[in-house]
Amino acid sequence: MAPLWHESFGEWSSVQRELNRWMDAARSTVDQVVGHFTWPPVNVYETPEEMIVTAEAPGMEIADFDLTVANQTLLIRAQRKPLAPPEGATFQRQERADGRFDRAIVLPGTLDTSAIEARYDRGILIVRIPKTAASRPRKIVVEEGR
Repeated sequence: MAPLWHESFGEWSSVQRELNRWMDAARSTVDQVVGHFTWPPVNVYETPEEMIVTAEAPGMEIADFDLTVANQTLLIRAQRKPLAPPEGATFQRQERADGRFDRAIVLPGTLDTSAIEARYDRGILIVRIPKTAASRPRKIVVEEGR
C-alpha cells in the first residue's frame, strides 16, 4: 500500500528543517566574511544639530583621503599603502587591510551639504554635516491669549 500524502509530509518537513539549518549557517558565514572585509569601519551619529560620520583609518595621511558629496551621498575614498615586512621576514598572520577603499554613506535630505567639515585626528576621520535650519528642533514660545 502506498504511503498517504500526510505521512510523507513529515519526511519533507525534516528535509526542510535541515535545508533551513544549512542556509542559516551559510548566511552567518557570509555575514562574518562581508563584515570582516568592510573597511574602514564607520559609525554614523545624529544629534539635533548635525550628523557625524567617523571612520577608523589609522596610519594614513590627510592627503590619502578624497571626500565628495553628490546626490545626498557622502563618498569616502582613500588608498591605504601596504606595510612591507622587514627584509627576509614572512607573514605568520596578515589581518591589516590595505589598498583602495570606497565607502558611500547615504545622507538624509535634512542636511546642509554645502557646510561639511572634515578632520583627521589620531587615526579617525571625522566628518560633520550640519542640519538645515528648517530641520533643527526649535523651541516654540506659547503666548497668553487675549
